[in-house]
Amino acid sequence: MARIGVGYVPQVDDVFAPLTVRENLEMGGYLLKAREVPARVEHVLEVFPQLRRMVTRRAGKLSGGERKMLAMGRALMLEPALVVLDEPTANLAPIIAASVLREHVRQLARTGASVLVVEQRAKAVLEISDRTYVLGGGQLRMEGTPSELSASGEFIESFSRWNAHRVSWVGGR
Repeated sequence: MARIGVGYVPQVDDVFAPLTVRENLEMGGYLLKAREVPARVEHVLEVFPQLRRMVTRRAGKLSGGERKMLAMGRALMLEPALVVLDEPTANLAPIIAASVLREHVRQLARTGASVLVVEQRAKAVLEISDRTYVLGGGQLRMEGTPSELSASGEFIESFSRWNAHRVSWVGGR
């Protein structure tokens, strides 16, 4: 998938805990020529400047939000056209989850990559999405812009009725 331009950030086990932040980023560049890796690491550190002060820290010592940011940065190393984020707020405190969505996902989208967020925190993701799809029972149940869905009573009800997952597009190509 990486070779065709898809980056993936899993819900759990999204960083290599024993490795440093820099080593994690370098791992994300595994398809690059060795001479290209330093420039790509530098680019990721420009996208996520908060990581710069942590480059020598072991990933296992990062907070949950910092780990998510690192995982997104690692996915960016290959300049993907699409980044898939699987439940990026899972196991995060509400305030950290909101920060990950508002700040980190938006930073990721500003790189030009399309970002596909699979997430159950409906209202929070609506605030950052350009387009939203609601899946339930393996089927597309609803779709629309955040404003269209926010105005729909069926949208809020859908989560209890279908045990729905949301798939949202955030910026990008």
